Amino acid sequence: MVLKEVIEAIEYVKKYKTETSRIEVKKALGGFPTCYDTFSSFSNKYGGIIIFGIDEDKDFAITGVYDINDLQKKISSLCKDSMEPILRPDILPIEYEGKQLLVVKINEISQNKKPCYYKPKGLRGGSYTRIGDSDSLMTEYEIYALQSYKEHIFEDIRPNKRASLDDLNKELLEEYIIKVKMEKPNFAKNDYNKCLKLSGITDISEDNIYPTLAGTLIFGEYPQSFYPQLFIACAVIPGTELGDVGPLGERFLDNKRIEGTIEEMLEAL
Repeated sequence: MVLKEVIEAIEYVKKYKTETSRIEVKKALGGFPTCYDTFSSFSNKYGGIIIFGIDEDKDFAITGVYDINDLQKKISSLCKDSMEPILRPDILPIEYEGKQLLVVKINEISQNKKPCYYKPKGLRGGSYTRIGDSDSLMTEYEIYALQSYKEHIFEDIRPNKRASLDDLNKELLEEYIIKVKMEKPNFAKNDYNKCLKLSGITDISEDNIYPTLAGTLIFGEYPQSFYPQLFIACAVIPGTELGDVGPLGERFLDNKRIEGTIEEMLEAL
């Protein structure tokens, strides 16, 4: 972090009277402000700088901080003791318009360490992401997506433990394996069950063989019996744009729920 970068950020917020996805201001004249949410959101998004000593409620006035040394200590303690993983911010005290400010730069953490969260609130209550100029709690899905990446979870090959090989179309499976064996001689050396596993169609869990999500959706007799939410919903609307209505005020003319394997659903479109 260089002084020129900091001055440009201060001039930006004073000129446009707004924060950004990478610039946050905090008033800190009366004590240590709440800032764990911004530390988390910057870490989980693109990084950014936090300028302590500017009051957004007073038209982004330069007000200074209560105690530059104590503020630095509290920020360092927060990053080391209360954030998971530990953050190592750049901290720069500066003087601007005769007032002391403290600027903290938070870098985006690596993908395999996300999400960064505030430990006292826990993973689901303390993980934030940056949206525009605000810090928003991450959704369950956003947290799960990050954890899946970190833990190398691949949804398409996750075993479907409610299903068995009897729930797959045996004729289609055999046709597929024969075709792949013809194209890949080394693959052909394996037995039938090994070929299914190597293709990602099945997986082994606790010594049992289960179809994977991908195997169920491609070769399942009726995939929606296991994944009822995985279907295609189609609607016919009047006019040429969303929001158009028909002569009687109707917003849609027809709708259809399409189920089956991935191939069957695509053919039905």
